[in-house]
Amino acid sequence: MISWKTLRTLCLVLLLIPVVHLVYLISRDTVATLNNSPDAWAAEIDAYARQDRASQLPDKPIVVVGGRRVKLWPDLEELLAPRPVLMRGLGDATVDDLIHNYERLIGFYRPGSIVLLPSNSEFHLRANKDAEALVSGIVELVELDIDHQSNCRFYIISPLKTPLYPSDNATVDESMRLLQEWASDITHIEILDINALLKKTTGEPNPSYFRADGVNLNEHGYLRLSILLKSAIEAD
Repeated sequence: MISWKTLRTLCLVLLLIPVVHLVYLISRDTVATLNNSPDAWAAEIDAYARQDRASQLPDKPIVVVGGRRVKLWPDLEELLAPRPVLMRGLGDATVDDLIHNYERLIGFYRPGSIVLLPSNSEFHLRANKDAEALVSGIVELVELDIDHQSNCRFYIISPLKTPLYPSDNATVDESMRLLQEWASDITHIEILDINALLKKTTGEPNPSYFRADGVNLNEHGYLRLSILLKSAIEAD
């Protein structure tokens, strides 16, 4: 018969397994984020490749790309059904990482539409960009896609204003101004400003739409983002 002490220890170990796994994943992503090589996310791209080989790929899917915010985005596939959706988030990847990995992460799928959700690391740790540098990278990504295919609709979601980094607000506003100015005469690109749906009456980011980290959206924030994207897609 198993002793109470042994049973208690076993239960404690079982309870700690998810915590240890979460710590491992966060540590792994943190190390990759600090590694400025675009190959830092190779393991995740290989995992997508294995997943693709084991399934039948849809025709002209909506491919959603970005960093951790894409990986955390829940239920978008169901909301946009019957349109096929492929969520292709990479750690805390930047637009530069997406450009480097374009062939395997985007071009391979021959998408009908592409959705870009910029990462928080565009302005911090990994890249430390200003508005001009971020927009330049987005323009390069779009032009790379144009070189590979035609008539692909591009939805570019605004960088997020977050409760944790109020100092980013001016950079986000400038990024949006530059993006809208650039895309104003390009019919297949749409700029979506989610910040207007995530703010308090005072204009500041509303913490009720963000996780406890103050950076990533919670389920309520993602719901607003999902509806904004769905409305734009249906309008097209």
